[in-house]
Amino acid sequence: MNNFKIQISNNKKHFNKNVLDDFDQYVDQRINILYSRSDLNLCRLKDLGDYLVLASITKRDRSKICKEFNCIDSSESDSRLVLNLYINHGIKIFELLSNSFFFFMYDFKKDDAFIVRDHIGFNNIYYAEDKGNLFLSSTLKGIQELSEKKIDINKKVLKNFLEMDPFNDRETFFEGLNKVPPAHYLKFSSSFLSIEAYKKFKDIRINYNEKEQVKGLNDLLKKAIIREEESLDENIGFLFSGGLDSSTIISFYDKYKNKNQKLFSYTAEYSHVDKSIKRLIDEKDFQKEITKDKSIYERNFETIGLSTFSDLDRYLDLIGQPFFFPHLYLIDKAFRLAGSDGVKKVFSGADGDTVISHGFEYFVELFLKFRWIKLFKEISKTAKVANKSKRFIFKRAVIGQIFYDKKIYFSAKKQHKAVLSAPIHSNAIEIQSLIAHYHGVKEIYPFYDMNLVNYCINVRPDLKINGFSRYILREAIKGIVPEKNRKRTDKSNLGHGLVYSFLNKDKDFIENQISNPHKIIRDLIDINSIEDHWKNLLENPRKYSTASIVPSQIFAYVVANRWLQSIEIDSKKKT
Repeated sequence: MNNFKIQISNNKKHFNKNVLDDFDQYVDQRINILYSRSDLNLCRLKDLGDYLVLASITKRDRSKICKEFNCIDSSESDSRLVLNLYINHGIKIFELLSNSFFFFMYDFKKDDAFIVRDHIGFNNIYYAEDKGNLFLSSTLKGIQELSEKKIDINKKVLKNFLEMDPFNDRETFFEGLNKVPPAHYLKFSSSFLSIEAYKKFKDIRINYNEKEQVKGLNDLLKKAIIREEESLDENIGFLFSGGLDSSTIISFYDKYKNKNQKLFSYTAEYSHVDKSIKRLIDEKDFQKEITKDKSIYERNFETIGLSTFSDLDRYLDLIGQPFFFPHLYLIDKAFRLAGSDGVKKVFSGADGDTVISHGFEYFVELFLKFRWIKLFKEISKTAKVANKSKRFIFKRAVIGQIFYDKKIYFSAKKQHKAVLSAPIHSNAIEIQSLIAHYHGVKEIYPFYDMNLVNYCINVRPDLKINGFSRYILREAIKGIVPEKNRKRTDKSNLGHGLVYSFLNKDKDFIENQISNPHKIIRDLIDINSIEDHWKNLLENPRKYSTASIVPSQIFAYVVANRWLQSIEIDSKKKT
C-alpha cells in the first residue's frame, strides 16, 4: 500500500508532518505532495521537459519493461525510468506491467496531471475536484482532510450497500469523493478531468496440448510465488486455511524457499464451537497434511471472543466508510500476530479460485451453444466426483451461473474476464491493505500476478473443470501439494461461524442496532424486513448458515447503521 496525499491548487493547505517520520514532502507554487519515501520515489525532472514524478514498480517489472523496450536496466530511479518510457511509448508500458505499481506525473509547462491505477487495485487512488483544484490520496481519510467542500453522504451508494447490490469501483459513500477504478488512469487540467481505461487482459496463444498447459501453469505459479523481492526476507508469513489455494502457496514456497528463511502459518481455530458446527468449518486435518513434514512455525489462534462486530468502531475508523467483510477479524488477528513475530510480508491465497476458475462458465457456454450431449457428459463426471446428483450440479453450475451481473455470456472466456473485473476483488484488497498497514505488515497476493491471470484466462475452458473443478490447478500442483488436499472437493463454510458469532458474541450489539435505526437508513429501506430477518435467524440459525443472504443483510445493516452513528458522534465532538 503506497501512502500519499497530493494537492494541485493555487490555495494550498500545508500538510501536517508532525509524527510522519517515514514521510517526505514536496511543495511548489501549484503542487503539494506528502508521500512515504519507503514506498515511493519522487523526482523533479527537467531534462525531459519539466515534470514532477512519484512512482514505484517491482524489480521484476523493471526487468520486463527494460527488455521489452530494449533499454538498460541501470540504477536510475523508478520515476525516471517509467517517465522516460511513458513519454516515448504512452499507456502501453502500464499494460505490460504484471504486479503492483504506482505512477503520478505533473507537467509544469502544461499544468497537467496524470495518475494511473494498477490492474488489480493494490494501490488506492481517491480523488476530489473543486473549482479547478484536484485532490488525490491513497486513503479515504486523506481525501476528506484535503477537500474543502461540504461532504454529504451518498445515499444512492448507501442504499445499494444495504440492498446487497454489487460493489461500486468509482463512488464512495460520500458525495464528490470518488475512486479511480483498477486498470484506469486519470488526466487533469485546470478545466477538465477525465478517467479512461487501459487494456487489462491479454489474449495470448498457449500450446493447446493439456500436458503443456499444465506445465505452463506450474511454471507461472512458481514464478508468482517465489519472487526476488522476498528472497532476502528472513521471516515469511502465510494466511493458511488448509484450502486448495493457501495449501498451494505454502507448499510451493516451502519447496523452493531460501534455506535461511523461516515460514510462519497463521490459522484460525474453533475449539469452542459446538461439534455439530465445528466439523463444517474446521480444516485441521487438511492443515496437518501440509505442515506435518515441513519446518513451519504454526501460529494457530482461537477465535473465541473474536468477531468483526467486537471491534467494529476501530475498523470503521481505519476504513472510513461501510464495508462488507464479515470475517475481517480473522485477517486482523493474523496480521497482528505476524507483526509480533517480526514478519513483514504475509502471503494470501485470496481469489485463487477466481483466477484459476472453477470452470462453471464452460458448462454455461455448452448450454447456450446447444452442445447438450457434451454438457450431460461433463455434468455426469462432476456429479460423480462431488457425490451429488446431476440435477444438483445442473442447477448450481448452469442455471445458477447463467446470469452474471445481469448479463449472459456465450463465451466462457468472456465470462471469466467479467468475473475477474468485479469491484469486489479490489474492494477486499483495499480493506486488507489498511489492516495490514495498521499492523506494520504487507500482504502478498501471488494469484494476482497478471502473467498468471492472463494465462488462466486463455487456458482451454474444458481444462478448468474435468470432473474436478479447477482441474488444471490440481494437475499443476501434483507432487507438491499432498494428495488429500489436492483432491479435496469440499471447503469450510464460514457462514456457520458468522451465525455462531451473531448468536454467542454479538447478539446484544445487533439487537441494539436494530432497535435504533438511523433516520437516514429508515428513509432508505424497510426496517421491518431487517427485524424479521433477525427474528427468523434466531429461531432457526442452522437454516440461515448455508446458502442464505440473510446473515449478509444483517451484517451490512449493522455496519452501515453504526457508521452513521459514529459520524454523528464525531460531528458533535468537533462542535
